[in-house]
Amino acid sequence: MSINSINSNISGINYSAGTGVQKAVSPFSVQFNNIFDEVVFSKNTSNINEVDTVEEKNNEDRIKIIAHRGYTENAPENTIAAFISAAEKGYNTIECDVEWTKDEVPVILHDETINRTARRENGWRLFWPRKCSNLTYDELLKYDFGSWYSDDFKGTKIPSFNEVLDCANDYNLNLYVELKETTDFDSEKAQKLADAVKDVGLSDKVTWISFNSDYLETMAQTVPNARLGYLTKKDVNQNIIDILNGLKTDENEVFLDIKSAKISEKSSNMLKEAGFDFEVWTVDDSDEIETLASYDCKGITTDKLTEDDIADYYNP
Repeated sequence: MSINSINSNISGINYSAGTGVQKAVSPFSVQFNNIFDEVVFSKNTSNINEVDTVEEKNNEDRIKIIAHRGYTENAPENTIAAFISAAEKGYNTIECDVEWTKDEVPVILHDETINRTARRENGWRLFWPRKCSNLTYDELLKYDFGSWYSDDFKGTKIPSFNEVLDCANDYNLNLYVELKETTDFDSEKAQKLADAVKDVGLSDKVTWISFNSDYLETMAQTVPNARLGYLTKKDVNQNIIDILNGLKTDENEVFLDIKSAKISEKSSNMLKEAGFDFEVWTVDDSDEIETLASYDCKGITTDKLTEDDIADYYNP
């Protein structure tokens, strides 16, 4: 079976009665084992439903790691293959980005346009900018989102949000979902995402992150107990503290998700005094971990660091 035939089999969608939420057909049946063994998994993996994941440690002080757009050392970003690869590599948590199609389907894409990661069926690049929000979901499925990375992934389709939820459910993954600033985000979209998460029983495993505090506030109003991370690449100041305070409800957890170069002992103490934890992005050098651990950093988003790389820096 070819990658193209896999993608054609998983691209169908149906609707959950009464909710209007699009549910993608899960691509994780046993019939696909041989393909993912060949492309993503080590040769010793015989069943994709038996991937070893890192055991949850009952230690709230440990630094956790989040696979940035999946494990992109092995597979193209923001694809099911990258998320499965992250699970096989031992990650408990993956980060992904949500964009919206013209017909209001949430899909996983980092950029406003599809040009960087999409190719035509014949492998050609796209010349004119193609905004995701100007294309329907069916139109998006005509593009190849894997061959830009490697011929091994030719024919890979863009994942819907629901397909990623199925993947997270099957592989016991936590999700960091970035609400992109490139599309308007309102209460209707927030409800659609929240309903999809609730339908698969992952409400306690999803963290919503965004550079746009208004989007996070909309999510907090929709799901008062939602865990929220405010993204920033600015120095910590009182305005950021005020934004974090404004996102708090009586039920939720709020933290700062800051560019690693912008955190310091002074700013970490400022956050601690205000009652907020912080996490950082994107860290790919293990030499940074010791310093971050000393600042009591709670998590890092990374392209390639693994549990083994940061094991020495867990607090006892």
